[in-house]
Amino acid sequence: MRIDRSASETALVVKRFDTPERVLVFDQGRLELMTVGGRAIGKGSYAPGWRWSRCATGPASPADALAEHVGMVLSGRVKMQLPDGSEIDLTPGDFFQIATEYDGWVVGYRPCEILYLSGVDAIVKRVRHME
Repeated sequence: MRIDRSASETALVVKRFDTPERVLVFDQGRLELMTVGGRAIGKGSYAPGWRWSRCATGPASPADALAEHVGMVLSGRVKMQLPDGSEIDLTPGDFFQIATEYDGWVVGYRPCEILYLSGVDAIVKRVRHME
């Protein structure tokens, strides 16, 4: 179901990732994108073996490196490693906020899905994708 009217008459906007506005496909993953309330949100789906550093396009620009990411793990497990070498495991239901460059990878044999609530534009700029 998709209800979307002009901004002047919009009382309710309903969107689903079943019909995203844009899809980026990359090695072992995909990022589905939509805009709600003028904000970009995304759902990342990652296969076992996926790693951020293998799908990102080189070092971040200073602006992208500082772009905050806020999200929630929907399924599977992901490990994040910060520049200081510290690591944290994130599991379903974990919300996270990260404001630094990091590496991340799927842990185990199950796919991982992450809902991104902010920082989506920086992810889109960095991911090496095929559309």
